[in-house]
Amino acid sequence: DGFKWSRHDAEHTFIDNNGWGLDRTGPFTHPDLAQFSYFTPQWLQQRLLEHPEFRMRFADRTHKHFFNDGALAYARSKHRMEARASQIELAIIAESARWGDAKRSVPFTQADWEKEVDRIINDYNDLGLPKRMPVVLSQVTANGWYPDVAAPAFSRHGGHIQEGFELEMQASYDQYYTLDGTDPRLPGQDAGVTTTQVLVAESAAKRVLVPAGEVPDAWTGGQAFDDSTWALVTGSPGGIGYERSSGYEWLISLDVSRQMYGVATGCYLRIPFTLDPEAGRYTSLVLKVRYDDAFIAYLNGTEVHRASFSGTPRWDSAAEANHEGDTVELFPLNAYLGLLHEGQNVLAVHAMNSSATSSDFLILAALEAGEDTTAQGAGISPTAIRYTGPVTLDRSVQVKARALRGSAWSALNEAIFAVGPVAESLRISEVMYHPRDTGDPNDPNSEYIELVNIGTTMIDPALARFTKGVDFTFPGFDLVPGGYCLVVRDVGAFAAKYGSGLPVVGQYGGRLDNTGERIELCDAVGKIIHDFHIKDSWFAITDGMGFSLTIRNPQTVARDGLGDKNVWRPSAYMDGSPGRCDDGEVPELGAVVISELLASLQDSGPDWVELHNTTGLPIDVGGWFFSDDVVNLMKYQVAAGTTIPAGGYVVFYENRHFGNPADPGCRMPFGLRAAGESAYLHSGAAGFLTGYSEQQGFGACEAGVSLGRYEKSTGAHDFVALSEPTPGRTNAGPRIGPVVINEIMYHPDVPPDAEYVELLNVSGAWVTLYDADRALPWRFTDDPDDLAVELLLAMNPPVTLAPGAYLLLVKDPEQFTSRYTVPVGTKVLAWTMGKLANDAATLQLSKPGEVAADGMPVWICVDRVAYGDGSRSPETSGERGSWPPEADGLGASLNRTDPTACGNDPAHWHGAVPSPGLMNGD
Repeated sequence: DGFKWSRHDAEHTFIDNNGWGLDRTGPFTHPDLAQFSYFTPQWLQQRLLEHPEFRMRFADRTHKHFFNDGALAYARSKHRMEARASQIELAIIAESARWGDAKRSVPFTQADWEKEVDRIINDYNDLGLPKRMPVVLSQVTANGWYPDVAAPAFSRHGGHIQEGFELEMQASYDQYYTLDGTDPRLPGQDAGVTTTQVLVAESAAKRVLVPAGEVPDAWTGGQAFDDSTWALVTGSPGGIGYERSSGYEWLISLDVSRQMYGVATGCYLRIPFTLDPEAGRYTSLVLKVRYDDAFIAYLNGTEVHRASFSGTPRWDSAAEANHEGDTVELFPLNAYLGLLHEGQNVLAVHAMNSSATSSDFLILAALEAGEDTTAQGAGISPTAIRYTGPVTLDRSVQVKARALRGSAWSALNEAIFAVGPVAESLRISEVMYHPRDTGDPNDPNSEYIELVNIGTTMIDPALARFTKGVDFTFPGFDLVPGGYCLVVRDVGAFAAKYGSGLPVVGQYGGRLDNTGERIELCDAVGKIIHDFHIKDSWFAITDGMGFSLTIRNPQTVARDGLGDKNVWRPSAYMDGSPGRCDDGEVPELGAVVISELLASLQDSGPDWVELHNTTGLPIDVGGWFFSDDVVNLMKYQVAAGTTIPAGGYVVFYENRHFGNPADPGCRMPFGLRAAGESAYLHSGAAGFLTGYSEQQGFGACEAGVSLGRYEKSTGAHDFVALSEPTPGRTNAGPRIGPVVINEIMYHPDVPPDAEYVELLNVSGAWVTLYDADRALPWRFTDDPDDLAVELLLAMNPPVTLAPGAYLLLVKDPEQFTSRYTVPVGTKVLAWTMGKLANDAATLQLSKPGEVAADGMPVWICVDRVAYGDGSRSPETSGERGSWPPEADGLGASLNRTDPTACGNDPAHWHGAVPSPGLMNGD
C-alpha cells in the first residue's frame, strides 16, 4: 500500500485564524527543508508538486476525496469525527487533567468537551468541519495544485443501475470521457483526438439471405443488385443467427434456425449506408464483429477481411474452425478507406457456421470511422469520447471524465456503475488454495478460484473484484446461468496442468496462503459478495494433497456462510474439477461416519473401529482407506466388495484388519492411542485417494470404554464415552457421571467475580476425586485446548463426595460468600486465576489417566459442557443461540434439568434462580 503517515497536531487546522492559522498546506521554506537529512513527508510532497503530472494526480485525488461523498466530504468527515469522539470520550478525562487542569485555574469539564466537539462538527459560522473543505480547496487552488476548470458533474455518481441507464454530464467546457477505466487525458502530449462516427450500427437495417445455390457476385456491393426478395431486418439488437440452448438469444433479431439448422452452413448479409460529401475526411476505419464461427466481409464489392476461412468461398462453404461470438472483435480497415465514397455504400458479409448441425450461429457487424482533429494542451486519449449527450450504459463500467478549456484540463471525475444482479448471482464454488505439493521448490503454482452464476439470467461480472486474499478485477464477459469461470495464480502453469480449453478469465496477483486465507469478493461498486476465512484444518486432503475445497451446493449456501466448514467438501478427485461440477461422483459427506471405536489400553483386547452408513442405500466402501495419521492417510485399504447396507454397520479390528500384516489391505499396521488422537476415513479408487473425507478426533478413554457418536437435540453430534460398547449395533447412550457439572454461574450481575460451578455426585456410591495410583487429583478447566481457568482439586486430604453431595468451585471466595449462603458442610474450592467467558466457553471435569511418553498426565473427560449465552445474530454460530439467555448477566444461573442426561446439550439446561449447594430450581 505504500507509505502511510499520521500527522502530529493536525487538529490545529481547526483553531481560529489568530492562532496557528488555517493554511497548513505550505509550501514551507525553512532552510532545513533544503537538506535531505531533514527529510519529512512535507518536503517530499513539496518536491513532487514541482512536477506537472504529480500536480494533476494530486488534483485528481483532491476531487475524489472532497466531492461525491468522498472520504473528506463533510458528511463522512462528520461521521468519522463523531465515531472517534465517542471512542475516546472516557480517555479525555485523563487527557483533560494532563493538558487542561494543570494549565488552567478552572478545570475543563465534560461540558467543555461536548461544546468543542459540537463546534468542530456542526459550526458553519466559525472554523468547523462544514467550512473546512471549501477553505482547503481554495488554498490548493491558489497554490496551483488544483485547476480552476470545474470537473464534469454526473447526473448520478455511480452505483447499481438498470441496463440502459442514461448518464448525463454537465460542465462549462468540452468534456471527454472513457468507459474502459482509462484516463481521457494523455500526459504531456499535444492533444490529438479522434472523433468517431458510426457508419453502420449493429441495429442498422439489413437484407438477409440463406442461399440454396449460387448467387451472383454483385451481392457483395459495388454494382447494381436487387435484394428486394431477401428478408429485411431492422432494429436492435440486430444479430442474425440461432441458439438451440442459451447464450446468443439476446443478440438475435432474425432467427434463421428453420432455414439453416440441418440444412445450410452459410448466410449472406447486405447492409447499405449513405455518406455525405465529406467522406474523404476519415482517417481510420474499424470493423466490429461478433461471429460464430467464420465470416468474409466486403466493402462495396471488395473483400476487406475474413476469419476462420481460407480458399474460394461458395454458397455452401463452412467455417474451418469453431469460434465463439461472446465478445465484439475489432478489425482495423484503414487500408480500405479509399473504398468509401459519397452516396450509397454497402457492407456485405458472408457468415459461415462450422456445420449444419451446430447448436448455434451468430453474425452481428458494425462499421465505424474516425476523424483526427487537434487541440492544445496535454493529449486527448485515443479511447476518449467527446461528450455530446446522454451516455447509455448497458454493462458495468468505470466512467472517467474531464473538462477541457483550451489547454487546461479539469481534475478527474470518476465513478463505477454496476449493471445486473452480479452480487445476487456470482458465487465462489471451488478454491484450490494449496495444490499438490511435490517437494520441488520450483513447482509452478496451479492455484485457482472457480466461480459460478447461480442466477437465472446472464451476468457480466465486469469490475467485480477480489479485495482480500488475492488481487483481481474481472474483465467484461458474459457468464450464462450455471456457467463457470476461473481466475488463476499462473495462467501458464494452469494451462500446462489442465489444458487450454477451460474458462479462465485472468490471472490474479498474490497467492493464497497454504495455512488458510481470508477471501473477500465484491461487485463492481464494492458490495460484498463473500467475506470468509478458509482453514487448512478443515480437510487433510485439501492441504497440499491435491484436492480442492468445493462448495457442496452453491445454490443454497448463504453469501455470508462460506466461513463454515460444513458448506464445503473436498473435490471428488485429485487436482479438483476446475470449470465443472463434480457432484455425485463420491458419496455426500456424512454418508459414512466413524460411529464408534475402542482404543484399548495395553493387553486389554484389540482396538476396533465401527463405520455406519447413515443413508437409505447400500454404499460400497471397497478400496476406501482408514488411518490414524494425517501424513499417511492410506495405512489400511478396505477389501474390494465391502458394502455397508442401508443404515448398517461394518467393524474393523486391530488384530484382524488394520493391525494385521497378513491382511492384504494392511499397508502399515497401526493401533489407536488410548490417550486420544484422530481417525481418518477416505474414499479411494484404483489405489488412490478420492474426495470423500471423514475425520473423527477423540480424547483419552478408560479401559474397556468405547467412544461414539451421540446426536444432541440440536442435530449436532458429540463423540463421547458410551455406557457400553456396541460394535456393529446402534450406539448406546452417553456414559454419565459419577460426578457431573450441575450448575453454572458464568455471568453474575453483581458482584462481577461471584462466578461458580457446582459439581454433583449422581452415583449411588462415595466418589474420591483423586487417583492414588498416579498420585494425582481430578482437574477442572475451561477449554482444555486453550486454558484460562485450571483447578487441580485438593490432594491432602483428597476431596470425597457422598452420593447426592455437591462440590462448589468458585472464582473469588470473598465475593461468592458475600452474595450466596451455602449449606453447612458443603465443600468450596477456588480457582482464583482466570474468568469464565460471558459469551460462550467449554467447561470440563477430568480425572487422570495413563502418563504419556513425555511424562505428562493424560486427562480423561468425566463431564463436559460447552455453554452459550443464548444470543442469536449473524455474528454468533453453532449452538450458542440455543442456550437459555436468562443466565447472561440477568441474575439467573444455568441449571441442569436432569443430572443423569447428557450435559453437553442445551435442551438439558434451563435458567433459574442460583442455588449453589442445593437442588436446582425450576
